[in-house]
Amino acid sequence: MFDSHCHLTSESLAADHAGVLMRSRQAGVIQLLNIGDDLETSRAAILQAENTASHGIEMWASAGVHPQNANEYCFVESEAALREMAAHPQVCAIGEIGLDFLYDETHPQYPGATRDVQEKVLRAQLDLAVELQMPVVLHNRAADDALLSLAKQYSGRLNGVFHCFGSSVEVARKLLDFGFYLGFTGLVTFKNAPEVREAALLCPLDRLLIETDAPYLAPVPHRGKTNEPSFLPCVAQTVAQLHQIEVTELETITTENARRLFALQD
Repeated sequence: MFDSHCHLTSESLAADHAGVLMRSRQAGVIQLLNIGDDLETSRAAILQAENTASHGIEMWASAGVHPQNANEYCFVESEAALREMAAHPQVCAIGEIGLDFLYDETHPQYPGATRDVQEKVLRAQLDLAVELQMPVVLHNRAADDALLSLAKQYSGRLNGVFHCFGSSVEVARKLLDFGFYLGFTGLVTFKNAPEVREAALLCPLDRLLIETDAPYLAPVPHRGKTNEPSFLPCVAQTVAQLHQIEVTELETITTENARRLFALQD
């Protein structure tokens, strides 16, 4: 299996890095995309990806600045750093980038960048991905309309995945029409997320990815625990049941999809 989105640089997983990889391998999750969400974690994700051969794991990294970190983005220095990281052989995507209108400047506890700043930072990174001809890993929280507009504008010029899909079936249909992939996490196993299951069923098998988003969103029956790549089979099982196919077929298809999207050589 291929976990197309995990954050192994997070404190909870980095503290037991060898154990996380061992359990991942034992669960059959032997290909991982380690996601950066600012310059520091992007560099750390690359370092982790360079040192996995002894664990029996293939790991790649992404490099990008998450919308919650948009205030840290410097349009000259940050772009130069991302451009340099994107040239690394283990880096296969620009991300995690996107929009987060829940955690914007209006949030009472966790104020983030303004929506205007988030959009400017996102456009800068989308333009970089277009220039470098790299896929993007997109974050969407409470920003359907703005991201649909951008997805339409960039359709045909870049490819990518809307990870941790949690929007409506209507949004899913439009994103698929624009050529994007959809990534499904443990959300698809939650009883209170019927629309996510509807979207997973709507998604054509050749445009579907599975992911953990570890350490977040542990799937049933692991809810409440720190999520990790070894829990990916729970997501695979649920999505396979929705499409009424064997889980081994779903695992093969989603692995092929990830390798195709991220242009990984066999």
